[in-house]
Amino acid sequence: MLKSIISVFLCFVSFISCLGQILPAQGAKLNYTQVMFEYPAVKDADGYILQLADDTTGVAFDHYLVEQRDSATATLVTNLQFGKRYKWRYAGSKNGQPIAWMGPYQFQIMADSLINSNLVSNLITTNDATNAGGLIINDCTRTITDRTGKIVWYLDKIQWHVLFKKRNLELKPQIFDLRLTPSGTITYLADSIPVETDLNGNKLWKAPNDGKVSGASAESYNHDFKRLPNGHYLVLGNELWRKLPHYRDTLAIQKKYPNRKLMDSREYGQVEFGTVIEYDKNGKLIWSWNSQNYFDSDALSQRMGSIQPDFELKAHINAVSIDSKNEYAYVGFRNISRIVKVEKKTGRVVDSWGLKLPTGGVKNEVLLHQQHDANILEDGSLAVFNSNDYPGSDSFSRAVIFSTQPADDGKVLWSYDCNFESLDRHADRNGGNVDELKNGNLLVCTGNMNHIFEVTRGKKIVWENTIKPNGKVGDIYFHRLYRAHYISSLYPCYFVFQTGADKVSEKTPTFNLKIFNKGSENDSYQVKVYSMSGVFYKQFITATVAANQSLIVEVKPDKFIAAGDKIEVAITSKTNPDFERKGEIQVVK
Repeated sequence: MLKSIISVFLCFVSFISCLGQILPAQGAKLNYTQVMFEYPAVKDADGYILQLADDTTGVAFDHYLVEQRDSATATLVTNLQFGKRYKWRYAGSKNGQPIAWMGPYQFQIMADSLINSNLVSNLITTNDATNAGGLIINDCTRTITDRTGKIVWYLDKIQWHVLFKKRNLELKPQIFDLRLTPSGTITYLADSIPVETDLNGNKLWKAPNDGKVSGASAESYNHDFKRLPNGHYLVLGNELWRKLPHYRDTLAIQKKYPNRKLMDSREYGQVEFGTVIEYDKNGKLIWSWNSQNYFDSDALSQRMGSIQPDFELKAHINAVSIDSKNEYAYVGFRNISRIVKVEKKTGRVVDSWGLKLPTGGVKNEVLLHQQHDANILEDGSLAVFNSNDYPGSDSFSRAVIFSTQPADDGKVLWSYDCNFESLDRHADRNGGNVDELKNGNLLVCTGNMNHIFEVTRGKKIVWENTIKPNGKVGDIYFHRLYRAHYISSLYPCYFVFQTGADKVSEKTPTFNLKIFNKGSENDSYQVKVYSMSGVFYKQFITATVAANQSLIVEVKPDKFIAAGDKIEVAITSKTNPDFERKGEIQVVK
């Protein structure tokens, strides 16, 4: 039946748009230089023309900066400039000629005072054509840059202020783990609060921070925050104070909890357990795990002098990732140089990798020390940035990928020594991560060494960036990089669709849909087609549509739909189910 309802066409026909909006809107203020323009369809048009010009007195479209043609009602323009005002117009075209111009519409791209202060620079020392392209996100500069180091987006709508902390200046709020998600949203930790925004900085989601997992007044979020493919949010936290029972053995409590305090007229004992928390988009707690389920709490006070003087075993977590089937969490512990595999269904630790301590506890020995990141890759191997942090000692960090398969569990499959500068060998290293790119290369962030590079599996560096402070700014905390990530563009997920007609007859209600994937990542779409009267309803999933390609399908209702009824079309992205577009078609005699 489905095949008789939907068939794919390779030909082009004239289409009517599903949505009539103008983007960027009149008077819009943007914080990015890659701009997706969108406009209503024009009847009888077989294409569209967009023209962009400076918005200054006396400048006409005879002197446009950009003229761009597209078959869709959306088109991406890049390489615009911060601090400039623009105006644009569009026209439907027939046989290459404009039908009628619409507009002009004005917008501006705002300059950022923090960027204009020129405190830091991106020093690109390698930019080989074989790199993965796309954009690089880093939380040190709060920006997204292209491969030349040019800023294309900055974090907006943040109230920055500077604090004096010991000998350093500290910019607040602190931003960690800045990401652009496959859905096209921005996520980050701002002073340990997980936040999701749109490109313009408008808040879409914020973690509840209600203490349901920690048992305290807050969750003490830290280090790692990401949006999962199912639309949920994964974040790390801490349980730092445990509510003590009213009736207890005082001597036992004193031994187990030597540090206690009163909060809200209730006594709490000090602990340090890491937590992993998963929320849905409504802020509902979906799943959580507490490292107390893994560690014997009595071991928290043990001194590991054979490893490092004054090294205290703590259950603090600094990294987490989830496998593609959403069955296991991979949780990293920096202080004990260990990564564990947690079965989400049971909360049990089913595997572990890392440094063997005198107390044991690790299943597979991998020579890690004070590592960051625990990134499960598509092939099931695990990528880690081994900080190898021995302050004042002669050591260097290493990017490591090791196997998690039973046959060779813990075997190092690939590694790269980050032995770049002699100064790094004696530094106190913190942060870092390893991301796998679409071309198979690895993007390595060295954390507070402020160095990011893309390296092939054959260990050739094809792109390299060092973030350098400008002038005599001293040791300023917000110049310290924690993580960096890759994204193909500011619009990894974006689509529009058009219908072949705005009216169909009750005798032949067949019509065509053309879906344009205007994003930079492949996507597929759920299509729902139904009559407003309820007599007809169908839904289906399209084939995958490659980035910047389109797909045409025929929809042939198999029920009689009377004149005066309407056919509604609703299309959502598989990558981002919250991204939905709708259109309707009139049924006539």
